[in-house]
Amino acid sequence: MKKGLLTAAVISITCSSAVFAHGSCETELHGYMLNIKDDMRAMSSDIKSGDNQSAVKRVDSLIGYFEKSRSETPHKFIHDDLKGAELKSQTAEYQKVVDGMIAVLKDLEGALQSGDSSKVRELLGAIGEKRNLGHSSFKDC
Repeated sequence: MKKGLLTAAVISITCSSAVFAHGSCETELHGYMLNIKDDMRAMSSDIKSGDNQSAVKRVDSLIGYFEKSRSETPHKFIHDDLKGAELKSQTAEYQKVVDGMIAVLKDLEGALQSGDSSKVRELLGAIGEKRNLGHSSFKDC
C-alpha cells in the first residue's frame, strides 16, 4: 500500500514539475488558436459537403481570429525570454505569417463565393503550408 502511494506521489510530482517548468500556455492566443482549429475543421466539412455559404461564414470568423491573434505575443517568445531587437524581429516574422494567412483566407473567400473549386483546393493547400510554417516557427505548447 505504501509503495503504491509513494509511486503515485513520485509520478504526480514528476508530471506536475514538467508542467511548471514549461509554463502555462493558457493565453489569449492559445484560445484563439483553439477556436481557429475548430473553425478550420468545420470549414473543411462545409466545403466537402458543398455548402460554400457556410464555409464563407467560417472564413470570416477565421479572419477575425487571425486579426486578433496578430496583436498577441506567442508563448514561445516569453518562454525563450526574447527581448529587444530579437523580440522585435521575431514579432515582425510572426505578424508576417499571420498576415499571409489572412491574405490566403480572403482569397479563399472569393474562390468559395465564385464556386471555383480548383482554386479552393489550391488555397486549402496554401493554408496547410502557412499552418505548418506558423507552428514550426512560433508554437512551443
